[in-house]
Amino acid sequence: MKVCNLLLLCLFNLVFSARLSAQNLFTEKTNMVYDAKFCIDCGTTKATCPPLTLNYITDKINRKYNFGTGAGEISFQVLVDSSGFSCVISHSDVTHSVLTADLIRLLNGCVWKPAKENGKPVSASVNVSFKVANGKISAKMDRMDLSELASPGAPTIYNKQYAYANSSLKNYDMTVWTKYNSPLPDNIGLACVVDKSDLLWYATARGLTRFDGTTFNAVNEFNSPLTATTTVSDITVDKDNNKWMYANKAIYMYSDAGWKLFDSTRVAISAGYHIITNPTGEIFFTSHKGLLILRNEKVVLLDKERIPQLPSNDVYYAYYDTKGRLWIGTSHGSIVMDKKQNVTVFNGTDSPLNNVCITGITEDEHGNLYFSLNANKKTANEDIDEEGIAVMSADGKWTHYNDKNSGMPSNHVNSLLYDKLEHVLWIGTYQSGLVRFDLKDGWENYNNSNSAMPGYNIYQMAQDSKGVIYAATANGLLRIIKK
Repeated sequence: MKVCNLLLLCLFNLVFSARLSAQNLFTEKTNMVYDAKFCIDCGTTKATCPPLTLNYITDKINRKYNFGTGAGEISFQVLVDSSGFSCVISHSDVTHSVLTADLIRLLNGCVWKPAKENGKPVSASVNVSFKVANGKISAKMDRMDLSELASPGAPTIYNKQYAYANSSLKNYDMTVWTKYNSPLPDNIGLACVVDKSDLLWYATARGLTRFDGTTFNAVNEFNSPLTATTTVSDITVDKDNNKWMYANKAIYMYSDAGWKLFDSTRVAISAGYHIITNPTGEIFFTSHKGLLILRNEKVVLLDKERIPQLPSNDVYYAYYDTKGRLWIGTSHGSIVMDKKQNVTVFNGTDSPLNNVCITGITEDEHGNLYFSLNANKKTANEDIDEEGIAVMSADGKWTHYNDKNSGMPSNHVNSLLYDKLEHVLWIGTYQSGLVRFDLKDGWENYNNSNSAMPGYNIYQMAQDSKGVIYAATANGLLRIIKK
């Protein structure tokens, strides 16, 4: 058949949205590797079929199957050649059920109107989704938002004095997954963490997934209290390999025993900014009400009533360092409290933490601390010199790096990761991509203009035991492997 020959010319993407549970037709796990592109329906006139055609298909299926209380969705990618012949080239049912076979047969039998480019018929693919609800199946064509495939644009580099040689870039392999070349729920990544078994938990704006390096496994309504499109704003893992996350304005914990939803009245807050775990076992929940500490199933709230020196109850970040000091960043400044509960307030001092909020901390094996900073200033200039990163050495000496005195390309930092295998600091920025700092005087800047990175906005990073780095970006999941 003519259209099937086109398969030799067209690499395809499997659209992953299998959520159908009726009669055990589908499963949630995907046992395939996805790393291919497909021909999108991008003509000036889109590929389409008469409206009655999809109604005819669903009518035949509804007459044959009794869906009962089943609910879910399965997607097909249909290649339509320039003559209007169609052929299903991928679908999201990894079980290859009888229902899927019937739908493929019916879709392949349709006569389509081909897409047109400049008035001429062209080959293109279109996605068709079938949804089961209320005992019936319905169908629709899913049109791709081509604006999402557009380049994110050029990164913003405020530092015009530093010459980036990027000599280490050749030592890394970068791989990018998006919702168009993989089962990733959405391109916008919000948070990521690698658990004790080196499994990546990756939260997007429209769903949570797990990734073992080759296989994506969706977290949805069939294996969790979350749906396939639930937004998880933050996720972390504790010393016992329990996963903690914010979703649906609530706190969830996943362990080997299953899922647990924490009562908001018990933990005092139902949602917040971040969840931070500590080697000692404490779980920090930062919020506008203060810092909530969960320890041995007991809850303590640190606010201005308990710590009068706290600049504000609006706590954004907190961290226990290896010396037992508690660092707290608020919207009106930052403090540190030692083991004897002596408090140091940094507002009004000559340290880099003066009148800034600590937004992240990482520590190296020598006890040096690295801070990301937010000045919380309302200014037309997005590049604020008080931001950037601060370093406190093990002996208490401070250094402040920004785009005026170092190789920082810009000052707004989203995330920090200390690479214990390479002994370098990775800095995820809001506007300029990734920064690799060798902790001496070597700065490198990787972004979508000089590397395989999908964009320049890096929200969060995580590293597994083998040194593989994952980054949640605004344009897909990035993996960096040292060659």
